[in-house]
This record gives sequence, structure tokens and C-alpha cells, in this order.
Amino acid sequence: MSSGASTSDLIAKTIAFARTYWERGRSAFLGLSKPARVMLVSTAAAAILIVGYVGYHSSQTTWATLFSNLDREDASAVVAKLKEMKVPYRLEGEGSVEVPQASVRELRLELAGAGLPRGGGVGFESFDKMRLGATEFEQRVLYRRSLEGELSRTIDTIAAVQSSRVHLVLPERSVFVGRAEPASASIVLKLRPGRLLGGSEVAGIVHLVSSSVASLTPDRVAIVTTDGSVLHKPRREGDAATDEEQASAARSIEATLEERARSMLEKVVGIGRVDVRVSADLDRARVERVEDRYDPKGATLRSEQSSLERSVMDRSATGVPGAESNAPEGAGRGDAGAPEGTMRESRTRNFEVDHIVEKRLMTGGSLRRLTVAVVVDGNTPNKETRSPEDIARLAALVRSAVGADERRGDVVTVESVPFLDTEPVAAPPERSLTSYVPERLRKYVPMAAAGVAAIVVFSSLIAVARMRKRARLRAQAEADAAASALVVAVDGDGAAEQDAVHIEMLDADELRARAHQRAADDPATAALVLRFWLGEGNHDREPAATDETGIRVA
Repeated sequence: MSSGASTSDLIAKTIAFARTYWERGRSAFLGLSKPARVMLVSTAAAAILIVGYVGYHSSQTTWATLFSNLDREDASAVVAKLKEMKVPYRLEGEGSVEVPQASVRELRLELAGAGLPRGGGVGFESFDKMRLGATEFEQRVLYRRSLEGELSRTIDTIAAVQSSRVHLVLPERSVFVGRAEPASASIVLKLRPGRLLGGSEVAGIVHLVSSSVASLTPDRVAIVTTDGSVLHKPRREGDAATDEEQASAARSIEATLEERARSMLEKVVGIGRVDVRVSADLDRARVERVEDRYDPKGATLRSEQSSLERSVMDRSATGVPGAESNAPEGAGRGDAGAPEGTMRESRTRNFEVDHIVEKRLMTGGSLRRLTVAVVVDGNTPNKETRSPEDIARLAALVRSAVGADERRGDVVTVESVPFLDTEPVAAPPERSLTSYVPERLRKYVPMAAAGVAAIVVFSSLIAVARMRKRARLRAQAEADAAASALVVAVDGDGAAEQDAVHIEMLDADELRARAHQRAADDPATAALVLRFWLGEGNHDREPAATDETGIRVA
């Protein structure tokens, strides 16, 4: 029973305490003016809405993108891995996976350790699950797909590349040399927003792909972006360079020569005290030249043929058979002469004259003429004018640096002109208010600003209410003083002196009621008193005679 009674007493006290403060707050609210009430209610409603909005969003899960622009294979693999890890996720858009923001970095590391995502294509890991009985054609197709996937993954590691696709054309090998065809490659790049690929990066991609594929040359690699821009155009053998390539070659030559001449002259005249401009005129014509040259003095024996013919007369025995007819002519007479006959000899020699056939193919891009303009600052440190000898020496240095050739018609001009100091003074960078806040706290700046604004508005309302209350109390005090003065004036001087203690003991309401009653009983006297108060500026004049009530009339 005691515990129940104490609980009921506590509840009663709590209700009484709450009712007391409710009445005080209600009376304070009703004591405010109408604009103050509206301002107080609107401020309280705005504060409740802001606190509720912040609390609602803080209680909700904040999602962040884990991976975006995934193909179907990678997206399914990532989702399966997240289900295995029992991590909440949701799919947004095409190939975009979102997870709670607090675990984004950790999940990316874990999925990268598991080899996910694979980069939008199969790699050489596909051969780990190669089935038995695959035909040669299937093996070639799988090899080509794997090579394309590996090259795409490698290209995706470049900072400016978001994703890439590689298409390879690998011709079949043939035993006939005449049918052999080179390989070719086409690459499509999707760049990150606001990023561009420079010439060196494009050349690196071309070199990477051409070095990774057999029989693939850099001239047979095409690179385009998803925006339709051609970064590298394939070129066939014998094709002339395009105007853009020739212009790029001219700019490269000019920049190289300018930097070479400037760096040399700055060591002589000082850094920033020289400017160099080079104009390179390239011959864009494509010329094919064939020359046949013969050297008569350079005859050489090519072949030689010789023949020797000899004929002998045959006088054999004829006539009646016998000893004499069988013996040769003159044998019986003892004649020992040689047999009679003829001999013929012939010789043929073939000589070859030296013959040189020269074929030259001169493509466009050869340097035809150089024009170099150099301006040197005439404001020397010792305030002296540069002499013509100094200018001539500088011109000779420039000619040697850029490789000028007078026979080619190159022109080098060096002038000494005073430079103007027009270098603007760097203005300090403008910093916003949020730049002074640490980055990890910047997201709380709007909530803090809203809270400060609510506190300022609420404090202003309280200050205005207090000022109004003080003004009302001051006016009430003045009214009470006027009522007491009116009572004293109506009663007369003698009554005021006798009832002074009694009047001071009365409260404001009694004084106000008494003043109203006496003014109603004797309105003429009350009017005279009010006229006297309104004429307080004439106190220095002598007062008139007093009437029967004891009031001095001016």
C-alpha cells in the first residue's frame, strides 16, 4: 500500500508541476503581442521540422555506389559475392550496384582480392575450365576472346580510361606465303568525364597492343572513343601522311627548336629575358624517283668462250691389192714428212658495263626552310645597350643551335628590344567560409547554420517579449502614479498630508478605482487638475488664488 500511495503521490506532484509550468508558459505566451506570437510559433515549427529532417536522414541508410557500368557477367558475379557475404545491396540503373556507404572501401578491397569485377571480358582464366573435345576452331575463338579480354583489362588501368573494348582480327596461318595477311586491331575507349588522352598515352596503347599480338604492326591499329573521336588511324604501306599529321610534325619540330635555342640563350642573357619563335616549312609533296646509271669505265668480263678446230688429209692405199698399194705414199722412198691438214681457232668474250638502278620514295614531311625570330631584352643589368657584335654572336649561336643552313634559305633574325614589366600581381585566392572548416565536418555546416539561425531568432523573440513587458510595467507604474496624484489633488493638500500613509498602503488597483470614483464624484475638480498637469511648463508664474477645494488654479 505504501508503494502504491507513493507512486500516486509522485504522479500527482508531476501533474501539478507540469500544470504550473503550463499555466506560466501560457500566460507568458498570451502576454506577447500578435506578431511576436506568430514569429514564435513559426520559429518553433521550423526548428521542429529541421530537427525531424536531420533525425530522419540520420536514421536512414546512406547508400553509395560500389561499382557502376558493369556488364551482366560482372554484375551477377558481384551480386552473388555480396549475397555470400550477407551484405545488403541494391541495384540502380544499368549495371550499378550500391551498398551502405560505411562499408564501400572495405567491400572494394575484398572483391578485388576475389578478382571481381573481371573487367567486362573473359581472360586467360577461361582455359582453366576448358572442356574436353573442343575443336580447333573453338580453341582459336577462345584464344582470341581471352587475348581481347586481357588487353582490355590492361588498358583499363590507365587513369583517363573508364572502360575499353578490343577487337582483334587474327588471320589463319597458311602454307602459301602469298596468302599471308597481317593482323589488325580496333580499340574503343570510354574516357572518364573531363579527361583526355595525350599523344604519348595513345602511342603507349598502340605499342602495347601491337607488341602483344603476333604479326600486328602499329600502322594497323585503330583507336576511337565513344564520342566518335579518332585517336589513331591505321595507315597502309605507301600512304602519305595526312595534313593533320604533317601539321603536328611541324609543331613538334618548331617546339623542339624553340626550346633548344631558348635554353641556350637564357644561360647567356638570363632567364625570362629572351623569346624565340621558329617557323618550320615542311615539304608535303610525295616524290618517287628512279635513276639508271651506267659506268663505261667499269666494264667487267662476264663470260668467255673459246673453240679450236683441226682437220687432217687421209691418203689411204687404193688400187690393186699388193704390197705397193698397201704401203703409204712415199714410204717406199724413205720420205718421213708430216700429214697434211687445216686448223681453226675461235674465242668469244662478253663484257658487262656497270649499271645502277636507284629508286627513291620521298614522302612528305622533309624540312624545306626554317625561319627563326629571336627577341632579347635590351634592359641589361648595367644599363648598357647591346652592341652589334653581341647581337651577331647571339645570332651565330642560334644558327648553330637550330641547325640553320644558308643553302636551304634559312633565315635567323635576332633583335634587342627592351621588355615591358607587364607581369600582373597575383591576387590572393578567394576563400569561402567553408574552406576554413575541415573537410570531414563540411557536411554538417548547413545543419549548424540552421541551428544557429533558430537560436538567434528565438533569442530575438525572447528579448522583444521582455522589452514589451518592461514597457507595459513602466506604463502601468506611471498610470498608478498619476492615479495616486489625482487622488491627492482631489482630496486637497490637507487630506493628502493626513492620508499619505494610507495612500501608500493601497495597491495599484485600489488607487486606480479610488481615482476613478473621485473623478466621477467631482468632475470639475478633476478637470482642473488635468488642466494644471497639462500646463506644467508655466510653474514659474505666480499661482492664482486657490478655490475651496484647496487646488491652485493657474
